[in-house]
Amino acid sequence: MNVVGIHDTGINSSVALAIDGRLTYGYLEERLSRRKYDKAFPHKALEKILALSGLTYEDVDIFAVSWNPAINIADRYRAGFSDWPAYPGHRFSSNANHLLPLLENKKFSTTEQIFGVEGRAPYRISYVSHHMTHAANAFWGSGFDEAVIFTCDGYGEKSSTCWFHGNENTIKPLGQIQFPHSIGMFYSTMTEYLGFRPYLDEWKLMGAAAYGNSEEYLKPIRALFQSIDGVQFALNLDYFQFYNFDSKTTYTDKLLSVLGTARGADEGMVKRHFDIAAAVQRVTEEYFLGAAKDLKAKTGVKNLCLSGGAAMNSVVNGLIANNGIFENVFIPFAPDDSGNSIGAALCVSAQNGSPVDRKLAAMPFLGKDYSEEEILNQFVTSKLSPCKPIDIALTAAQLLADGKILGWFQGRMEFGQRALGCRSILADPRNADMKDLINKAVKFRESFRPFAPAVLDKFANQWFEISYPMTSPYMEKVVKIKPDLVNRVPAIVHADGSCRLQTVTEALTPEFFTLISAFNKITGVPMLLNTSFNLNNEPIVESPADAIRTFFSSGLDVLIIGPYLLKK
Repeated sequence: MNVVGIHDTGINSSVALAIDGRLTYGYLEERLSRRKYDKAFPHKALEKILALSGLTYEDVDIFAVSWNPAINIADRYRAGFSDWPAYPGHRFSSNANHLLPLLENKKFSTTEQIFGVEGRAPYRISYVSHHMTHAANAFWGSGFDEAVIFTCDGYGEKSSTCWFHGNENTIKPLGQIQFPHSIGMFYSTMTEYLGFRPYLDEWKLMGAAAYGNSEEYLKPIRALFQSIDGVQFALNLDYFQFYNFDSKTTYTDKLLSVLGTARGADEGMVKRHFDIAAAVQRVTEEYFLGAAKDLKAKTGVKNLCLSGGAAMNSVVNGLIANNGIFENVFIPFAPDDSGNSIGAALCVSAQNGSPVDRKLAAMPFLGKDYSEEEILNQFVTSKLSPCKPIDIALTAAQLLADGKILGWFQGRMEFGQRALGCRSILADPRNADMKDLINKAVKFRESFRPFAPAVLDKFANQWFEISYPMTSPYMEKVVKIKPDLVNRVPAIVHADGSCRLQTVTEALTPEFFTLISAFNKITGVPMLLNTSFNLNNEPIVESPADAIRTFFSSGLDVLIIGPYLLKK
């Protein structure tokens, strides 16, 4: 059973392949098109995974799409779209829009189109609801036999927030909040108000929040909500107009009357902006903590899975995990919409008799593994002469200890928005100037953007204030560093003493584990500064050619691809 999952209903379109329930390959389209946040139909990603797996289009049993349009057309007949379709292909939806509103039971979790042909099984396209794919991506990667699954984002079909009960091979919906009441859209609106791009730059707001004081703007930001009661909430829509997709801004003039003039995109950040960001982040944290307590009280389940774009807020994730509301908290490596191709592929596999391989569902390394020959050929093509050290990890560790900034390219590429040690830029966290140096000379981005510590798992509780044995293998949780250790690794500590933690194990990333272990032996510090191998507004590198181009376009000192090392 070959199932191809497809996400193409927002930024970061993607494809994932499951064979007999086993996740094998996955790609974001941006990695191949080299267009950041590419939202085009993922043709390049689809061709790539089929080629890597030795399959053709004819070999695909089901294409699983992570959006169910039946939900959008089932309740209300839309004459403007359905009476006279401008294109004959629109009849796939227009005829359904005539018929579905006549039905009584319209809880469509999955919809399917079947295209029968002579001489083979029919071609099938299966549409899975947006939040169900978020839930599947989280639950089946968690390893939990049972969990509450909480998904939250801007919106999917008609819902912005959903919660489910996961039990072994089943995921059952428990409740939902419908658009336009949306925590994700609240956060995106405030992202735009602060001069950043909504739906793209939300982590800039999160990063800026650490520099502000939330108290002054806490009351007016709370007033943007009509009510918050546990998992339930309602926005005060007088302040928002994101639900009018033709409006110039996502906020109304009433928001400006309360908070003042919005920041321009080219305007510098001042104290007021940082304080508003801090208040927005704090109110978001208050909601999630209240929702987690409510869900625990209602279900009694000990495990929680978080997914959806809002689960990219690693500060929220860390607070929930450290709070002790649930015994275990899991966030997948791609909780944003890009991970929905994985969720769709796994959902449809399970529905068609292929049990999900849950161990593989937790593995984020889904790209191509370039051979040593392919790597060397690219160096030769680029007219470069790398060296091949006897011990690449020890050599790299010494270079890092000497203050060099490395581009590190090993094994299969990570799926998702975070580099986890296979496509990374690495540096010595002990150097207080390193953060500013990388932001200015390598990443070319705002000075308030922090970097993550990648720490050997067994040392995490010695350096960070965590509820041991809490792990953060996907860089998904923010925690505080112990105050007496801040001065030892200043490059990875944010303004408020927090760090976006990545815990590194030999089982998940053996080459990265060996490198950090070597650095620890040299310096006595069991961690490295880790950030994604890309320049600002470019996707993470996918191929050796991408890595070489990025190396010579930035202030990187050393490039390591597989066993080969190149210095400027």
